[in-house]
Amino acid sequence: MDILDSVIEARQAKLRKSALCTYLADAAIPPYQRLSFVPAMMFFTMGFKDMLAALRDERDDSPLQQSVHQHCDEDAFHWQWYLEDLARIEHGRRLLGVPPAQAFTEVWAPTNYATREVVYHAIFLAKTHRTPFLRMAIIDALEATFACFNEPMYRLVGELGLYEELHYFGKVHEHAEANHAKDQDGVEGTGYLLRVGEFETAVGLVNELFDVFEGMFDCWYRAGTEEVALPLAA
Repeated sequence: MDILDSVIEARQAKLRKSALCTYLADAAIPPYQRLSFVPAMMFFTMGFKDMLAALRDERDDSPLQQSVHQHCDEDAFHWQWYLEDLARIEHGRRLLGVPPAQAFTEVWAPTNYATREVVYHAIFLAKTHRTPFLRMAIIDALEATFACFNEPMYRLVGELGLYEELHYFGKVHEHAEANHAKDQDGVEGTGYLLRVGEFETAVGLVNELFDVFEGMFDCWYRAGTEEVALPLAA
């Protein structure tokens, strides 16, 4: 959303310097080792469709709300790509290969709470702030935060020669996001008139979402660098 660009870009500049993004881009670390955190993404990736569902309002046929729905429709199935990639990456197959109760325990472990908090908090914000402008601000913040992750990840899978093979982490997702960006209209193009205080609220939402994403990225970084591993399935 163009009127929030300066706020979003300032937060992106900081997030791109996070430990996770720096780790993903670090050529001194073996490329495949840098993928070891991928199973820690499970709750976020599977919960993303619920975050998007909370932003829908079928009773609102305004152009801006319809744009929100378009974004939700385009992103709601990406969890399927993640599961496909999980089965293609050795670190992911390891999670899929352990007994379900053991895998679920890992996903819901206290060490992974920051990942779950992003889903919980985003749904709370979506259900609390119910104007099309604020819903779109939430979507823009979600896309902007994850763009900071995607940039080094696409380069990493390219190093591994997996860019064409992986969907969530590779070519399919990157092309979908690029097409998505081309279709975006600024709020001015929809004729939406901001309510008193709505811009300030949107700025607060952007900052809240970047804050919880910073925590999640730190969680993923620890998952990829600490020697805490799931036991192999018997």
